[in-house]
Amino acid sequence: MKRKIIISIVVVLFLSLSIFRMFQAIARQRTAKKLLQKEKEFTYVVKTKLVEYKKIADSINFVGEIKGINEITVVPKVAGRIIKKVKEEGSYIKKDDVICEIDRDEPVLKYTLYELKSPIDGILARYFVDIGSMVSPQTPVCIISDTNKVRLIFSISESMVNKITKNSYVIFETENKKVFVSKELQLSNYIDPVSRTMEVRVILDNKTGELKSGSFVKGELIFYEKQALVVPQEAVLDIDSKKVVFVIKENNIVEERNVKTGLKYKDYLEIVSGVKESEKVVYQGVELLYDGIQVEVVE
Repeated sequence: MKRKIIISIVVVLFLSLSIFRMFQAIARQRTAKKLLQKEKEFTYVVKTKLVEYKKIADSINFVGEIKGINEITVVPKVAGRIIKKVKEEGSYIKKDDVICEIDRDEPVLKYTLYELKSPIDGILARYFVDIGSMVSPQTPVCIISDTNKVRLIFSISESMVNKITKNSYVIFETENKKVFVSKELQLSNYIDPVSRTMEVRVILDNKTGELKSGSFVKGELIFYEKQALVVPQEAVLDIDSKKVVFVIKENNIVEERNVKTGLKYKDYLEIVSGVKESEKVVYQGVELLYDGIQVEVVE
């Protein structure tokens, strides 16, 4: 009797579990249908750009210092005390103009004031001493800088040196939006053993005095330029160790393409193969796309 009861209980439990699983499967099917229906109703909105040819460059950015080509540190021929600065920092000085006056009086002895004069035409870039300071023939008083032409000095890594050719040039813009370009690059031929960098010097015309000795500028060193087929960098994805773009075909159907890339320049990436000029690639909304999906293109 007990055995029959146990068997009946097992049968009931089995039937209940079977019915529960059947209802679970039906619920999953309904949920899947609803999700599929929603996915069909949902449209991915993307933005596209044409694949086109642009001028790009192999280049690096740098921060450099401006210095006058002819800079002289001025020292007095006598010992004494600075009592007057005739010229102020930043002022233009001609050769033999008085820079400052030095009192060289000593106990019992009386001397005339000594006038420290400029040996060249240029800008009084900097004083090293203040009024009241004691100076001697070993004391630098100031720097006079001839800035009609200036030298831009910056460093590049050892690995970049061999990229420089006769067509390489630097370009930068001042705060006043004036653009300077020069191909007059001079390499130092010495690699710093600690930083593994080499110093580059560039000669620049500065007749307007726009560039101040001792100032710093941000610029770009262009190794070489070329016309290349490009797409926005955002359009290229790394998927399974491959470079991929999504191309818009007829009826706004997306086609996934493997591409081979080249130079990166500013916001663009060179495409060596995989797409053609005037094709449209997705550059915004690309993360959720897959091959064959239909999208809405917003210009």
